[in-house]
Amino acid sequence: MTVRTPLKLNGTNLQEMTSAEIDSIKNQARYLYGTDPSVDLSQVSSGGNLGTISDTRQQAGAYSTSTTAFPSEATTAEPSTVTVNYARISEAVENTTESADTNNRGFPLYQSGGNLYAMTRTDFYDTFVYPAIDTLANGTDQPGTYRIHTATSLSGHTLISGTPVFSDTRANTAAYTAAGIPEALDQPTTITNYYLFRTDSGSAVSYTAPAYLRTDSNVQLHTTSSFDAILKNSIRHVAAEVAGSRIRYNINGTGNNRGTGMANTKLNGTGNYQQLYVGLDDYRAQEFPSGSAVTENTYYLRIYQV
Repeated sequence: MTVRTPLKLNGTNLQEMTSAEIDSIKNQARYLYGTDPSVDLSQVSSGGNLGTISDTRQQAGAYSTSTTAFPSEATTAEPSTVTVNYARISEAVENTTESADTNNRGFPLYQSGGNLYAMTRTDFYDTFVYPAIDTLANGTDQPGTYRIHTATSLSGHTLISGTPVFSDTRANTAAYTAAGIPEALDQPTTITNYYLFRTDSGSAVSYTAPAYLRTDSNVQLHTTSSFDAILKNSIRHVAAEVAGSRIRYNINGTGNNRGTGMANTKLNGTGNYQQLYVGLDDYRAQEFPSGSAVTENTYYLRIYQV
């Protein structure tokens, strides 16, 4: 990695930028990425390419009946597990192209040994883009990156869809009564819905634009718009297509957690045996879901570089 110190114009003199000025440019690169990310996540109804995660819950066992006496607990069907699979997050990577560098004059100037040189594209990436992407992928709320949240609003973020990407459900024990035997087997209640958000880009960063070499060999200061164009195109391209710094997402793979973990909880009881005498030759029994809530799995959306 070759990090260069870009030059700026101080009046009519060339001067090396400070580390704070360089950091401002990196921050602007992150802001620009946030305005138009090149790696996008979406909520889909099914078949999401980030894979399948499962919600499990108890349901009641089938009821038993007898004409002479209550069916014993040993002969009454036990509660079983219902599994609902979710594959609602898809990743899409945009096609991008490198920023043009006609005659090696598109990128900022730096000095070495008293001589002026234009940064190569690799220098530019090393100095500004790779560090900015390292920050984008560090697991904190960064412009244009995605996260999970448990409500449909979150300050500084945009909701991708009002449809959750995962729902944690459990058996609704209050819905099962002896008087209702035979109760419907599966009577769930939603504990928590989890939604996909994108972190907003925030405000543009004020920065000092570097100097570059024009095609007529004169030195000129980049305008903010001209340098923003190079920065934005470069960070979008690297995030999408440059090996080692490509931004990608997964669920429970390598990388940094993005937002709330999606918990799959389930009751841990062995069954609540109940009886109902209807009359004459109708004796009924059924086992309902029971126990305390335990966490079976926790799924995390993660961001990483590859």
